[in-house]
Amino acid sequence: MQNTDNTIYEMLVHIPMCIHAEPKQVAIIGESKEILDELAKHKEINILKISSDDAIAKLTDIQENSLDIIIANDKKMLNDPLFGGVAKRALNSKGILSILASSLAKDMSEASQELKTLGEHFRIVMPYGFTDSNDNYSYAYLASSFYHPTADINLQRADLTDGFNYYNSDIAVASFVMPTYIRKQYLGLIKS
Repeated sequence: MQNTDNTIYEMLVHIPMCIHAEPKQVAIIGESKEILDELAKHKEINILKISSDDAIAKLTDIQENSLDIIIANDKKMLNDPLFGGVAKRALNSKGILSILASSLAKDMSEASQELKTLGEHFRIVMPYGFTDSNDNYSYAYLASSFYHPTADINLQRADLTDGFNYYNSDIAVASFVMPTYIRKQYLGLIKS
């Protein structure tokens, strides 16, 4: 069985990589070997590695509209009110952001603020959740102004790419399903 970290990284990486039609330029914030291993399953992409400590400065320095995907392995980025704007600026018009999130069930105040931070800059902001092999539940956000995570999934890429242990097209769609109490709690903040 796959450990907790690999499941998290698999979902952080493959959700956006299998939604974007032609991902070529990918930035990783909070680099990890596991994220690089998951990205290696996708061909012909350029990877920019960014430290969490200087992510805002690095994203500000990146040419505007130059990235297809940003994968952030550090939810503390969402504590900086500048993050959503600089991420949106670095992404092109079809760009996607995937970032770890606070627990929507346990950390409601923090999750509300995170959703507000992203919602100020992106047309679509949707949480997704997943359970690892140790039965731990984690959340992440997908933010985009173009792609919808359940309507635009590339089924061929999602189901025919070699090396997935957890991720597949059914898991991808199901990960965006939220219970009614979560939907009510974040009404107006989740943007689909």
